Amino acid sequence: VNVPKFLSHDLPLFEGIAKDLFPGVELPKPDYLNMLSAINWSCEQSNLQPEKYFIQKTIELYEMIVVRHGLMVVGLSYGG
Repeated sequence: VNVPKFLSHDLPLFEGIAKDLFPGVELPKPDYLNMLSAINWSCEQSNLQPEKYFIQKTIELYEMIVVRHGLMVVGLSYGG
């Protein structure tokens, strides 16, 4: 699920609807172990600190790319 597009109080509602529609189906937790090591390596190579917020936004961008046909990133670099 594209979690960044949901508000925090909407997530339990969505999960409840999904469980009603697909009873007994458990979604696996995303495994970002390889991606996290690549992010940390890339930060090290670029002399950046792998801040928690930066890593979170990188994963959110990846999730958006996976589910969308196109996207636009607007704003200053590292602006959040």
